[in-house]
Amino acid sequence: MIREFNNTILKEASKLDYIVKADAPNDINSVLQQTQLVIWNGESDNTIWQDSAVNYAFRALHDRLHQVTGLGFNAESEIELGRIQASQYDGLMADLVYCEVSMQAQYYLTHSKFVENQISFTHNYLKELGYNI
Repeated sequence: MIREFNNTILKEASKLDYIVKADAPNDINSVLQQTQLVIWNGESDNTIWQDSAVNYAFRALHDRLHQVTGLGFNAESEIELGRIQASQYDGLMADLVYCEVSMQAQYYLTHSKFVENQISFTHNYLKELGYNI
């Protein structure tokens, strides 16, 4: 199933102009000024997508939504952006995207730190929703 989701992410991101680098903008004003998205290459090995290239593509889609909406990088804006991004999908894919963005931002608000194991975090969230993963 994850392969199907990965293919969807890669296909959608193939329409965007982005590159992956170690040094990428980390503020909304810089992202808004980009004509070619620069995607950060860090922390991409242990994600629910199980493929760093897919994680970069997901980030590109996410950052493009930052450009479209003008929403910033604070946790509250990320939660809203996650809602918007998830609304583009149905079922498990929508819940997966919502968890990847909104629920991880909510975790940060609650615990003042980022999720350490994204795969476990996402699996637990989806199980709570009733998915048999």
